[in-house]
Amino acid sequence: MPADRLFLVRHGQTASNVAQTLGASHDDPLDAVGEAQARAVAAHLAGLPWDAPAAVYASPFRRARQTAQAIADALGVGVTVLPGLQEIEVGPHWRGRPYAHLVTHAHELELPGGAFGFAGGETLSGVADRFLTALQGPLSRPDTPIVVSHGGALTAALARLLGLDLRALWPDRRYAHANAALTELRRMGPDWQVIRLADRRHLPSPTK
Repeated sequence: MPADRLFLVRHGQTASNVAQTLGASHDDPLDAVGEAQARAVAAHLAGLPWDAPAAVYASPFRRARQTAQAIADALGVGVTVLPGLQEIEVGPHWRGRPYAHLVTHAHELELPGGAFGFAGGETLSGVADRFLTALQGPLSRPDTPIVVSHGGALTAALARLLGLDLRALWPDRRYAHANAALTELRRMGPDWQVIRLADRRHLPSPTK
């Protein structure tokens, strides 16, 4: 029986998040605040009722693996690293630019041929494709997946899971995950429905 409940979690805070710059290194670690956020989301998840055992999956990037490990430790399970859950590759044109340019320079995301994404990097549709491909295995099993990933990748994946238009969803701040924010989805027939969206009430203080 396939999973009918899915949790999506953004990793805790890093120095690049504080600096608000795109294209952080794969090895960018959690800072002290991020470590506290990881413990907070872990404690929250450990306190939830579970109809099926939880299974924790992480992006290969260090910050996601660290956050996932805190969750796994709190639940008494292991972590499975899944290539495909990593953050968007923004390419050299966008790397190092401020997050604000995603709004003020959003027209640059419109690429030749009708694609939407980052010149020299990935398209958002491509990110959704590889993210959902990575989740095929976890979603085919009865365990409840807890997936730790990244802000941009989570937005792309959510658009695909919910059947929403990515261009319309991308600037909608309701779908933007702050550090250690949590989304819970339930499968209703063939579709996924939102139970909680980018929730951060479990965190000790607001995040960037």
